[in-house]
Amino acid sequence: MSWRNIKLIFMREVRDQLRDRRTLFMITILPLLLYPMMGLGVVQMLLTFSEQQRIAIILNADDLPESPSLLDEDGIQSEWYEQGKKDTSSLRILAERTDKVVAPVSSAAGSASAEKTPDTESKPAAEKTPRRGEKTDAELLVAAHDLAEQIHALSNLHQKTDDAANSVARSNLQNLLSERFGESGFQVLVIVPKGYGEAMKLMQAQIKARSEGSEAGDTPIAKVPPIIIVRNSADDKSSVAFGRIQKAFVNWEDAVRRRSFESASLPLALEHPAQLTYVEVAREEQVAASVWSKMFPALLVIMALTGAFYPAVDLGAGEKERGTMETLLISPASRIELVMGKFLTIMLFSVATAMLNLTSMGLTGQQMASGIGRSMTNTVSLEFPGFAPLMWMMILLLPLSALFSSLCLALATFARSTKEGQYYLTPLLMVVMGLTMFCLSPAVELTPLYSVIPVVNVTLLLKGLLLNAPGSGNLVMYAVPVLVSSIGYSVLALWWAIELYNSEDVLFREAEKFDLRLWFRQMLRTKDAVPAFPEAVFCFILILMLQFVAMKYMGTDLSAPDPGSSMMRLIVVQQLTMIACPAVFMGMLLTTSLRATFRLRMPSITAMAIGICLAVIAHPLSMELSRFLVEYKVFPELPESAGRVMALMKTGERSTWLLLMVFAVTPAICEELAFRGFILSGLARGGRLAIAVGISSLMFGIIHMIPQQAFNAALLGLVLGLLAIYSRSLFPAMAFHFCNNALATFYQKDGSSPDKFQTDGVFLSRYDDGHLSFQAPLLILCGIAGVLLIIHMIKVVSKEQDLKRRGLIPAYTEISDPE
Repeated sequence: MSWRNIKLIFMREVRDQLRDRRTLFMITILPLLLYPMMGLGVVQMLLTFSEQQRIAIILNADDLPESPSLLDEDGIQSEWYEQGKKDTSSLRILAERTDKVVAPVSSAAGSASAEKTPDTESKPAAEKTPRRGEKTDAELLVAAHDLAEQIHALSNLHQKTDDAANSVARSNLQNLLSERFGESGFQVLVIVPKGYGEAMKLMQAQIKARSEGSEAGDTPIAKVPPIIIVRNSADDKSSVAFGRIQKAFVNWEDAVRRRSFESASLPLALEHPAQLTYVEVAREEQVAASVWSKMFPALLVIMALTGAFYPAVDLGAGEKERGTMETLLISPASRIELVMGKFLTIMLFSVATAMLNLTSMGLTGQQMASGIGRSMTNTVSLEFPGFAPLMWMMILLLPLSALFSSLCLALATFARSTKEGQYYLTPLLMVVMGLTMFCLSPAVELTPLYSVIPVVNVTLLLKGLLLNAPGSGNLVMYAVPVLVSSIGYSVLALWWAIELYNSEDVLFREAEKFDLRLWFRQMLRTKDAVPAFPEAVFCFILILMLQFVAMKYMGTDLSAPDPGSSMMRLIVVQQLTMIACPAVFMGMLLTTSLRATFRLRMPSITAMAIGICLAVIAHPLSMELSRFLVEYKVFPELPESAGRVMALMKTGERSTWLLLMVFAVTPAICEELAFRGFILSGLARGGRLAIAVGISSLMFGIIHMIPQQAFNAALLGLVLGLLAIYSRSLFPAMAFHFCNNALATFYQKDGSSPDKFQTDGVFLSRYDDGHLSFQAPLLILCGIAGVLLIIHMIKVVSKEQDLKRRGLIPAYTEISDPE
């Protein structure tokens, strides 16, 4: 591989991308313009919305106490508002008294007053001219009284017996009330009950008399009827107006309470007897870090992928559409050098896009905070994170961009056209967005398991480092597994892209119109002895979807008289209908040889012996590894429901043969037919056995759902896949599967009965819960024996592959039906 050629290709592709105005605009110019424009728009929208005048109506305002006074001639007194005159000008109060209607006089509200006689309706004397569509003050008061009557009727219905008719009446009245409030023209309605001021005076007088000892201590204090404040929380305008009025009423209530205490000669300390004091320990930079930790990781991931998206489509599928792929391939550069040059180009644009977006968003956020006002900057700090988090962001961005660049390049190379490339890359974008949203949850923190999951590991590590919370320094120890795993995934994706570039079928296939009916007819008409790669993948997706849909309908009823039997029946049904049947039906429908597809040939005695020995050897290793990973919190413990289901195996007098049939025989047959039969045959059809075994084991782990079981099944799936290819038969894999599950069944059943199996303390002992503990000498012996058997199988398979490449044996020997 010549780095000079890679440099030449890299410079060529970069120049081509910089000449493309669409790519240049999407990746470089758009971030610099988008966030400032959005920031200005958001600030202007917030300011405009918050300064718009809202209308609130106070009915029976003359029943309010005179001291301290809530209202003045302009509405609610400015001293009760949180922001004083600013809230007064943005909230128009119509306060109805017995003799007049008081409305504020301001440049925003105009002036309105009305005289009202006892026998006539309110008629404003100097009401402002309403704009088209707005109601006059008199119309607003009429609507307010109508709402007050409905609220009173609804309150009476709530006090009645709850029967069917009453429930229907309440529901109808509630719907009518909501509809009328939305059409009323005001945002908040305050209803002061009749006699409120007199009741308040009586209560204060009784409190004063009691404090002076002139009244019996057991005399009940008069109750004050509540002031009703009506709002619509589904309406943002109503919510804003309610927030201002609520704060004003709370401040006024505090003043009323202080006045009552003073008149009763009570110490003001009784106003807040609990004496709560709130201490804020977060520093300003920590508050800013909390804000950025919720924004930067998500934007870093999304923008890194977006930056790789468009260049990859142009450099992959775009080359095919422009007809320049052939010219590039006849150049002196090798296929690896071509891929490396394109990869570095895509990665450059991915990194640049992410950094430009982060910088633009950060500067815009600071500008927005200063533009919105002092109230926001006092509560939310938007200072940039320190040097160390920013450096970590740069370090983590490189493997993340490398992963996205290689994946996008591979998918774009596989596509026939630019449109098809966008179709392939869009699901990748959706999956990455889903993982990113998962990571932003406060309940999700970095663990050893999450540190090796792509995208999740980088996002959680960056979120923790930006948060800069106490103890976050411990996250640095996860940097090594995060970086190593991310680099490893990038190398695998890049290797996939190189493999695609080495395939002439992929590079030179022409775009074609896809017709589902024609494709289905051709699939049924053109059959082979074994399934194709897409058919194997579709079989796995079908199995996965069936399991997902059935989760709702196949839960075990733990309250049943015998939940264990119900659970075992469900396991058998699930194995037969959702795992075995899809694979068998697809094999019958899409292939010509069930024997070749499912490897139904008699194995050698050696292969069967190796399968059984490997099961006995792998069982102690898998059990201790699973326990170790759970103990050190790499994986969470089993869910409570799963634990109860597992406990059913230990209860009752269930026969051994029944447990073996359910937990060993059925999975060994059904799962092997699907994964080492149909799926592995389809994946291995291209001759890449290592990839086929790896993908099939990953699929085998995914269907087990629970993390520790999925991890254990994926590891055992590697051994099962290798065993199936080595023996060219499914029966050794079934024997391995049966023995492993049978041992696990006894492991669970006899865990609570230590007397059933004696331990020597050297090779075997027991944990405190009664389960067997496999000691280090036994694990070492099993590890050595397992490695030797695996090496033997790999040598045999490699030798057959070498003979196949040299043409000494027919192709696809490992999946064909040899005589």
